[in-house]
Amino acid sequence: MNTPLRLDAEASAISAFLLARDGWVQAKDICQRFGVEARALRATNTVPGLCSQFAISGPKGFRHIAACTEDEWRQFEARMKAHGIAELVRVKDLRARRLQAIPQLEMNLL
Repeated sequence: MNTPLRLDAEASAISAFLLARDGWVQAKDICQRFGVEARALRATNTVPGLCSQFAISGPKGFRHIAACTEDEWRQFEARMKAHGIAELVRVKDLRARRLQAIPQLEMNLL
C-alpha cells in the first residue's frame, strides 16, 4: 500500500531542487540552500525527514527517485534491507544480554 505523497512547502522545494539537478546532491548543498540542518533531511524514529518521501541517499548524497538509475535504486534498496536486518539482529542480541544481566526480568516475561 502506498502512502500518499504529502509534502510541505519546504520539502516540495527540496524535491524540485533535486529533480532539477538530475544527479547526486550532497547534504551540505541542500542544507546551505534551504537553511536546514542535515539531520532534518533524514527520518528520525517515526518522523519522516524532509527527503524521505522522494529521495534516496547514499555516500554521494541525495538523489530524486525519479532521476535515479535502476542500479542506484538496487544499491539503495540493498543498503536499506541490510540496515533493517542488522538492527533486528542487534535488538535480539541486546534482549538476550539484558536477560542475562538482569535475571529477574526473565521471570516477569513468562
